[in-house]
Amino acid sequence: MELKHLKHCGACGEMVDPSAGPHTHEMKTCKGKCGKLKPADAFGLHQSSTDGRRHVCLECVADSSAAGRVHRAVEKDKQFRDDKEKLKEHRYRWARRVVQPGPDPVFRWALLDPQGHEVTKEQALRDIEIAENPEPDDYPIHYEET
Repeated sequence: MELKHLKHCGACGEMVDPSAGPHTHEMKTCKGKCGKLKPADAFGLHQSSTDGRRHVCLECVADSSAAGRVHRAVEKDKQFRDDKEKLKEHRYRWARRVVQPGPDPVFRWALLDPQGHEVTKEQALRDIEIAENPEPDDYPIHYEET
């Protein structure tokens, strides 16, 4: 057995040969938030691990994923509110447009600039950014001394 193929088992501390098959344990300690000793089947499969299981239990993985989803939703909502406020400050407004007239009309929302022209939200935010942060002139004005 060559030493370069050996891997360290985090559960028991032994050096094991992964090519000999998974080095399994009945119980395993979660390296995630809970840190609890749990049965091996409480850990998801992970091919490159010495025991063929993840180091974090399924419960901690699920909690982490849920927390990430909540965080992303909160950030998206905050960005939406910030954009809405910025558009309102610069006199952009949303208008409902009829797409398909009739007894059951179909509507869509359109963003109108201060002059009443339809623009995309991305274009409006770019225009606001340019208006709030004008770039300095590339060529400064030089006055001739007489």
